[in-house]
Amino acid sequence: MKPKIIIPVIFGIAIILILMAILVPVNQKPIPVIEKPLNVKPIPIRENPISTNETVIPLNNNTIPTNQTTMQVNDTMALITPIDFSYDLNSILKSSLASKKISMSNPLKISGNAIAKYCTFYSDAEKQKSIEYCTSTELKDSDGKFLGNIHMVGNTDSPNTVLGIIQTDPHMSDLDSLKTTYEIMVKSLVCDCWQDQKPGTLKSVSSWIDIAKSHHLEAKSITSSSKITGLAQKQLVLEVTTNTEGYLWKFIISN
Repeated sequence: MKPKIIIPVIFGIAIILILMAILVPVNQKPIPVIEKPLNVKPIPIRENPISTNETVIPLNNNTIPTNQTTMQVNDTMALITPIDFSYDLNSILKSSLASKKISMSNPLKISGNAIAKYCTFYSDAEKQKSIEYCTSTELKDSDGKFLGNIHMVGNTDSPNTVLGIIQTDPHMSDLDSLKTTYEIMVKSLVCDCWQDQKPGTLKSVSSWIDIAKSHHLEAKSITSSSKITGLAQKQLVLEVTTNTEGYLWKFIISN
């Protein structure tokens, strides 16, 4: 091939290569990046929620309800060794409740971004932010009917608060199951010392619940609460709120 012919051929090939380099990226479609979500299915707190407001229970630590009573523990009694909170206490609660024909599910373990969705219990932003980890369990009565939840909240090492949330109908037909649940919570999480200590001269947890019920109905307020301080170095709060379904009970035990 003559030199005069070779030069145009090489020049033509170079032009084709340059055009290909420019046009191919322009027509090329970007490769989509798909991020798999951490939780494809949301973690259920309860099978049949009554309402959103009852799944998320705010505990306003800045406002003391008008209808509130505080009872002290008998200081003359012997010092009681407190029970250290632990997430392992879920298994003790489960077996103790089962002996009374109340079933408790295995705990759901919640952390990270799911805290804001499933473990929002405090209206105080700083206190809510302190929750790093929580567990949630469901309770059912002897007939398999949903009764409520027990939540433990704190950090990854141990909880600092345990909440027993139970919804009763307008007739409080589940009050016996509620009493059984809260009595077991006291024995398992606080102490088996109520009869000896008799906080507020109350003979039993059941008596406390009966008084709280009567006080709430007589006062005709939306929310009423009663607090016991110093029982085995724990703080106990019993709260009743009137709602559209009847009465929402909250039993809060904290260090």
